[in-house]
Amino acid sequence: MSEIKRIAIIGGSGNGRVIAQVVEDMAKAGHDIEVAGFLNDHEPIGSLIGEYKVIGRPSEWNALDPDVKIVFALLTVGKMEERSELLSALEVPEARLATLIHPTAVVGSGVSVGKGSVICSHVTCQPGSSIGSNSIVRAGANLGHDAEVSDFVDIGPNCTLCGYSKVAKGAHVAPNSVVRDSVSVGEFGVLSAGSVALKDIEARTVWIGNPARRVK
Repeated sequence: MSEIKRIAIIGGSGNGRVIAQVVEDMAKAGHDIEVAGFLNDHEPIGSLIGEYKVIGRPSEWNALDPDVKIVFALLTVGKMEERSELLSALEVPEARLATLIHPTAVVGSGVSVGKGSVICSHVTCQPGSSIGSNSIVRAGANLGHDAEVSDFVDIGPNCTLCGYSKVAKGAHVAPNSVVRDSVSVGEFGVLSAGSVALKDIEARTVWIGNPARRVK
């Protein structure tokens, strides 16, 4: 029998429990994997987040057993740049990052998924699409063929990225939104919930509506 892969989640309730559920569902599907616990700056050591203990602080990741893998569950919309800087500052090497793919996800041929990224339930990644490191693609999202998702990106539930679209580092594509084919979302840009991007979104701007218009 394979050695069980243990996953420590940096974060708390909310996104952390979503990722814990991905791990649980992978285990139910036959993967040798389990949640080791949470690394959290706010809750007391030994307290519970869901059914899992807080086993340390995020900065203490390197005090864990070397076989424990790390995944990030930190997200605040509008603070994606700060998030990427924080996670980079922790200096977790790629070899220690977990890559999680829910058993109900459909991952096409030629798809690449970077270290530390999480693919949630019922996601479809069409052939040739790619996902960078430390990104999350949430339940029901659809990545079209040859779509590119960079590092530290959050793709919301039920989003559609059409073919050849690109989402740059740290961008947030909110739930039920659509990025048209060959359209780009710039670094740390935000496409708000239910919006449709028909043209490129500049870096560090916020867009809303159908068609989406810049509001910030």
